[in-house]
Amino acid sequence: MGERMQLLAVVAVINWLTVQALAGSSKLSGPVIVELSDSHGVHLDDLLTVVAWAICMAWCARAWRRAG
Repeated sequence: MGERMQLLAVVAVINWLTVQALAGSSKLSGPVIVELSDSHGVHLDDLLTVVAWAICMAWCARAWRRAG
């Protein structure tokens, strides 16, 4: 398997984990920052998840360019 195919697999896994983390809800999610409805909102944990996702995607983009 080529390096770029491995990167695509990593991107797929990171995106899947991010969606799972954002869709999930638990007591560990932290306080609600923005309330969207009575049962949904943006938690502190959601913001940290998006920041971690962005860092991972930037790393993958950089690795993709190097693999060229």
